[in-house]
Amino acid sequence: MRKFFKLPTDAEKYAAGLRAKYREGRRGGVVPHELAIMAATAAEMLEPHGVTILEAARAFVARISETGSAETFADRYGRMLVENEGRWSDRYKLDMDRLPRWVGQAFMKTRLCDITPGVIEAALRAHGAQAQSTLDTRARYVSAAVNYRTKHRRKARIEMMTARQCGQMLRACESPAERRAVALLLFAGIRPSAEDGEISRLDWGAVGESEIYMSREVSKVGDRHVPVTPRLRRLLRGHPAEGPVVPANWRRVYKRLRAAVEGMAGKQDITRHTFASHYLAAYGEAATKQAIGHTAGSSTLFRHYRAAVTEAAGKRFFSEAGAVS
Repeated sequence: MRKFFKLPTDAEKYAAGLRAKYREGRRGGVVPHELAIMAATAAEMLEPHGVTILEAARAFVARISETGSAETFADRYGRMLVENEGRWSDRYKLDMDRLPRWVGQAFMKTRLCDITPGVIEAALRAHGAQAQSTLDTRARYVSAAVNYRTKHRRKARIEMMTARQCGQMLRACESPAERRAVALLLFAGIRPSAEDGEISRLDWGAVGESEIYMSREVSKVGDRHVPVTPRLRRLLRGHPAEGPVVPANWRRVYKRLRAAVEGMAGKQDITRHTFASHYLAAYGEAATKQAIGHTAGSSTLFRHYRAAVTEAAGKRFFSEAGAVS
């Protein structure tokens, strides 16, 4: 804000007063013109709510400190998925996998410090949630991700199938279609859920001679390419050129196949962990992360996998002459 004076002495007197305030540590006497306009506008916006500019600034800084200023919702959501791999129930994992569709890509890119209950509700409504019960349910899942904090747990033992168990599952298959689906679970690490897992969305058109293309629509965590190892190539021989990779009634079929394997009850994602453990030992960390769609933040899980299988056992698991089938 500019000031005008009748006499030079008046201006000098005013300037001397400002210099005295500056020396005393009081620098609020003069602010840049643009800042003054912004402050006046902010004060006008806050007045109906009975909040001062200073109070609003303090609240915003506190929110940034609590949530992190740079982390987006997608960042935290991705970290939450990685850190809870294999810990959630199938039902909860299914709903969490749907979350990006519930809120949309714009919301996924939103900084955590800018997310409020109103922002969450607006995103959910814009992407199909209208009934209040649906809004409330989905908002709880979104809020769980927004407020997620890394938990320092004791290292969990990764459960994986033995060669004998893998053989039991393959031998329990009653058709070539069932056998090919099981091969994708064990030797490609495809997520197995019958409701909304990758196996239920994958089409034979994406399965090539040397790799399987897992699109974002199939994997939900970004595109990835899963190499087709010699044993998997043999087990998939003669598969259709297109169409769903799962046979009819996959939920019932997978339940029967699991029941045929001793010791599989209650173990989530055990086929995927079996693949990851052996693939890591055989081909290394970078290749395994690419194959199963994990980010760099998944190093804790890899520490468990690394101790699970020897390099020789890993290579034998994927070789054409392997003893599993």
